[in-house]
Amino acid sequence: MARRCLISSAKLNLFMPPASERSAVPFASQPSDVCTPDVTPRGDILVLALLTLAGAGLRLFHLGAKGLWQDEPATVAIARMSWPHFVRVWWYGEASFQSVYFLLMRGWMHLGSSEAWIRLPAALFGIAAIPLIYLVARKLVGSRPALASAALLAFSSTHVSYSQEARTYTMTILLVLLSSWFFVQAVEQGRERDWIAWTIFSVLAVYGHYFASLVMVAQACSLFLSKKPAPWKRMVLHALVILAMAMPGMTYVFRTSPEFLTGALNVKPTPKQLLHLALFLGGSGEKLVLATILWVVGVRAIWRERLGRAETSEIFWRGMLVLLWAVLPIFLVALVSLHYPVFVQRYMIFSLPAAMMLAGRGMSALPKRNLGPWLVVLLCAASMVNIVLGYKKPREDWRGATDAIIRSAAPGDALLIYPFYARPGFDYYYDLRRENAPALRVFAPPFYGFGEDDKSFLRALSSNPAQFRHVWVMVRQAGPDWDDQRGEHRAVAAQLQAVFGTPVTRQFQDLTLLEFGH
Repeated sequence: MARRCLISSAKLNLFMPPASERSAVPFASQPSDVCTPDVTPRGDILVLALLTLAGAGLRLFHLGAKGLWQDEPATVAIARMSWPHFVRVWWYGEASFQSVYFLLMRGWMHLGSSEAWIRLPAALFGIAAIPLIYLVARKLVGSRPALASAALLAFSSTHVSYSQEARTYTMTILLVLLSSWFFVQAVEQGRERDWIAWTIFSVLAVYGHYFASLVMVAQACSLFLSKKPAPWKRMVLHALVILAMAMPGMTYVFRTSPEFLTGALNVKPTPKQLLHLALFLGGSGEKLVLATILWVVGVRAIWRERLGRAETSEIFWRGMLVLLWAVLPIFLVALVSLHYPVFVQRYMIFSLPAAMMLAGRGMSALPKRNLGPWLVVLLCAASMVNIVLGYKKPREDWRGATDAIIRSAAPGDALLIYPFYARPGFDYYYDLRRENAPALRVFAPPFYGFGEDDKSFLRALSSNPAQFRHVWVMVRQAGPDWDDQRGEHRAVAAQLQAVFGTPVTRQFQDLTLLEFGH
């Protein structure tokens, strides 16, 4: 028992500043350990390696167990498009939002097509972010808070979840971390190579996801809080380069309709949505309470550093950079959402690293009886529950529904898919099983392409009702009464029931499959 206590104490002490850096006066009135030597202590390296291994295990475990859900097959469809089709979708559709990721996946998909392989890049980016957040946080909030930041990110259920999704989010988080690292280097060292690196990674981050640009806004705004002369001339010059390079993609925002931007989400910044965002960043239940304590103490500690001596003024600026990074993008999205409702949690995930750093700073400001480190340990341990539940959380079962069709369908059968943009889910699993699958006539336009729709089906059925032995209907997120939920379904449902009678209905996770047959 004594041995276990000693081990636990040793682990907690790794999050604490050395005794020589602590005194009897309140911690918030002291300069933090931000200005640490460039050499990383061996103990930190060992703990960081263990955290990275633990984070890798959480992100790689169960990676291909669940089938792809709606957005992931869209990634596959975009990655497989011909170049002319891809350029068209980049200009008019969602490929513009996540250009860098889709370009990567175009090459990646040549090497494999399983669910685990498709999700592996996101997992690798998520793993790489753990040591990188340590490096960035070490520069911004200190070495011990940096370890806490890495631990919180490694065990973040949100970050683990998006590390197992074939979308851009973990890649863009990594690019945002690199952008922030070189921004601080450029401001403090004044080297042109750092400004160039900041420009490159900022442009890549914006092409990773448009909302990452809000982190660059936070970076620029932080300079107003610097007590030293800010390098405005060079910052503005490189910011204009970033804007010019990002503009071809960002013009999509002005070219498309507001309805397409908001889509079916249409999320406004209500108190309920703000609470959901806090749960998204900090965790549910008791985890949000623990995270809020660390955030509040971290904000207080950063704000009190404004009273520090002139030689420690950089500490305050770095802390405010973290605070603005955590808060300003959310505020700007909320402001925009008053007119165009785009207050979607995942669009603000790029503030997650800053939230982890802010909590790490709060940990270091609670040194009494190791309270801060214990809160971090408890928060990481409690997050494991959400991670395990996330592994078991069901998603749209395109795999099961497609397999059911393939087992029972005959060549020449018709298939309708609602809504039409859900078709990539069927296409992905049908292509995996194409050798043993019957040839079907699909009445749903290919992803961002042209093809037969339900109007074509109605014409074909009217001209020759006997040409289809079976007609299958796949409906995303609908119950058995699918014809009552959307007006465009009713004409098809009425015609199908007139020709075939009552269908056989099967329910899959978030999918309804109807079989009409003679």
